Amino acid sequence: MASQRALALHATPWQGVAYLTGGGSGLIAEWLTTPGASATVLEVSVPYAFAALSERLGGPPEQACSQATARALAMSAYERAEQLQPEHGKAPLFGLAVTASLATNRRKRGAHRAHVAVQTASRSYDARFDFSSTRAREERVLVDAIWQCLTEALRLSVDTPAVDASDRTDTRSPRAWRGLVAGDSLAVPLHSAQADPPPLLLPGSFNPLHRGHKAMMAVAERQLGCTGAYELSVSNVDKPALDYSTLRERTLAFRGRRGAGPLWLTRLPTFIEKARRFPGTTFAVGADTIVRIGAGRYYGGDRAMRAAVREMGELGCRFMVFGRLADGEFRDLSELRLPAALKRLCDPVPEQVFREDLSSTALRAAQAP
Repeated sequence: MASQRALALHATPWQGVAYLTGGGSGLIAEWLTTPGASATVLEVSVPYAFAALSERLGGPPEQACSQATARALAMSAYERAEQLQPEHGKAPLFGLAVTASLATNRRKRGAHRAHVAVQTASRSYDARFDFSSTRAREERVLVDAIWQCLTEALRLSVDTPAVDASDRTDTRSPRAWRGLVAGDSLAVPLHSAQADPPPLLLPGSFNPLHRGHKAMMAVAERQLGCTGAYELSVSNVDKPALDYSTLRERTLAFRGRRGAGPLWLTRLPTFIEKARRFPGTTFAVGADTIVRIGAGRYYGGDRAMRAAVREMGELGCRFMVFGRLADGEFRDLSELRLPAALKRLCDPVPEQVFREDLSSTALRAAQAP
C-alpha cells in the first residue's frame, strides 16, 4: 500500500540524499516502495559501522549519536545531493540525517534517543527525540519523527502523527552565509564595518572559543603592533561544511560589545587559499598547524606542497608560530621538522611569552552530558 505522506513528498520538486545510522531505516522502505520515488530520492545510505560513519564525515565523530554528528551528516548528505543533481538542475535540494541509539539486545549506557537533521540551501533544522520502549515501537515512532522534521523543514503539506521533541533548532541563514556554503563567495566579515583585509589572522574552528585563542591574539597583536581578526572557515579538508545552526552558535562569542574581536567567515579550507585571499597577512598558528602546512599529504605530494609554500612567500604571507602541548610534551618552532622554505616564513613565539595548555577537545569533553 502506497504511503500517502511519501506520495505527497514525491509530488513536490524536492530532491535529496538521506544518511541514516542507528535507526529509522523504515523511512527508506516507505520512500522507495511508493511510486514516484525516483523524482525525490537521489541516494540513501545506512553508514551503520563506525568506520562507515567516519568516512561520510571525513573523520571519526566524538559521539556517533549526537546533535553535532546529525548536523554534520545532514550537511554531508546535502553536499552529496549537490554532486548528484543533474547538470543545470533547478530542483531544491535537501540532506537528511538520522543518528539514533535505540533499544537493542544489550544494556545501553545512555538514554534511548535519536537526532534528526535536515539541511537545505537556506535552512538548518535539527531535533532530538527520546524513547523508552521496545525496539519495534521506537523504530515506528522514529519514522514518524523523521516525517515531522521533513514536514517542518521543507514546508510540506503532509499528514503525519505528531511526536514530541525534547530539543529543536531551526536556523534560516543570512544571505552571505548561503554564498559561503554554496561556494559563491570566499570570505565575508561577520560585521560589514570590518570589511578591510586584516594584517593579522588567527584561523580556528573555535569549538569553543576559549582564553587560549584570546591570549594568542593578544600576543600576536602586541608583537606586530596591529589589530588582528579571527578566521572561521565553513569548510575543512575532507569534511562537510558547517551548517547554519553551528555557524550561528560559534559566531555568538564574536558578537556584541563584549565580543572577542573581528571575525571573518570564509570558505578557505587550506592555507594557500587563505594566502591568495589575504596576501601580505601574518597567520597566527599553533605548532600542530604549521606541521600540517608543511606536510605533503595535504597537497597531493611534496612537489605541490613546495610550490604552495613558495607561492605563500611570494604573496608576502608569514606565520607566527605558538608552541603546543602534544603527547605530554611542549613543542615550539625550534623543535619542529619543517621544510626549510616554510621555516623561513615563520616567526617563533617563545614559551616564556606564551604557553596555554587549554584544549578545545578537553573543553568539549568536560561539557558533554
